[in-house]
Amino acid sequence: MGLQSQTKKILFIAMLALTFVSAGCAGNVYSNVFNDQNSPNVKNFDATADVSYNATKKAVLLQNFKIEKEDIQGKSLTAVRYFEDGKDSTVLTININVMDAGQGKSTVYASAVQHREVVRVTTDRTFFGLVPVGSTATKTKQNEKTIEDTAFYEKLFAEIEKELPVSLLRRRKKEP
Repeated sequence: MGLQSQTKKILFIAMLALTFVSAGCAGNVYSNVFNDQNSPNVKNFDATADVSYNATKKAVLLQNFKIEKEDIQGKSLTAVRYFEDGKDSTVLTININVMDAGQGKSTVYASAVQHREVVRVTTDRTFFGLVPVGSTATKTKQNEKTIEDTAFYEKLFAEIEKELPVSLLRRRKKEP
């Protein structure tokens, strides 16, 4: 067996070992998902689910979010806000679910994700690459990450709490 053949075998074994070691070090990202009992994105309110949902909806609308999806019966919504920077944008998406907790109380669950939308323009050329004949713009999503900042959720829930009295009053006016 030649030196070159032995070197290839050693490199192959080393790469294989490195692959197994790095896979073992990566760990399972989901292993701690259901262990956190003090999640910052859950809040209980002393209001019915209907009142809390209306307060939540108003709170996100007042912060210039656009409601993209809404299930009134299921009391859930997805709201989006764009922060433009030239042609590109940072996009903040909030998913909110409101659940009845019984005895006139409710629980609001919120999760937020942020990503960049980047516009890329490509120019089509013809005639030996000298004459531009058109261009195509495409948006791509980059750097998506979950918002885990406790302060963000505290501010969101504070805004909802501010809107609760208004939503409760509005609900009482509708009742006969």
